[in-house]
Amino acid sequence: MKFSEIANLEEMELRKKKIILRAELFQSRMKLKMQRLSNPLHLRFLKRDIARIETALSSKRKGGQVK
Repeated sequence: MKFSEIANLEEMELRKKKIILRAELFQSRMKLKMQRLSNPLHLRFLKRDIARIETALSSKRKGGQVK
């Protein structure tokens, strides 16, 4: 997911998406421990998406413009 897509979302949508991604990250970590995760790089992508959402939320809270 690109940051430009995330920046256009409302704050409530971002919070919902963050909750969903954290749950997916948890499930992926469990699958990794049980050796059932087909693509371990998926964890990295989830973490990056969560970080992008956190950045967008922080910027919206401060009232700044998100690029």
